[in-house]
Amino acid sequence: MKNLLIALFLVTALGIAGCGKVQVSKTTDVKSVSEKMENVEYNCPGMHCSGCEETIKDEVKKMDGVKEVSADSKTKVVKVTYDASKTNKENISKTINAAGYDTQVSSSENKHQCDEDMMKDKKN
Repeated sequence: MKNLLIALFLVTALGIAGCGKVQVSKTTDVKSVSEKMENVEYNCPGMHCSGCEETIKDEVKKMDGVKEVSADSKTKVVKVTYDASKTNKENISKTINAAGYDTQVSSSENKHQCDEDMMKDKKN
C-alpha cells in the first residue's frame, strides 16, 4: 500500500510539473516559404572571354532575388537561379543587355568592349 501511495504521488507530481511547461512548436522560416526559386538559361553569343563572364556575373548578382549566376564563354550560356517573387526572366535579360550583351530574348544597345575589339581585328 505504501508503494502504491508513493507511485500515485510521483505520477501526480509529474503531471502537475508537466502542465506548467510551455510547448514550443517549430516555426517555418518565412523567407524560405516566400522564395519561389526558378532557373533560366540565356544564350549570349557576344560573350567571348573570362572578362565577359565576370562582367555578366557581377551585374546579374547585384539584382535583388538572384541567388546564383554562372557564365561560360565557351558555351556562350549564362545560367541564373533566382527568386521569382523578386525578379523575372525579362529583368535578368535586360540586366545582361545593360552590361553590353545580347541574349536570345533581347538585344543590347550598348555593346561591350570585346565586340568593339573584335570588329577592329576583323578590319585589320
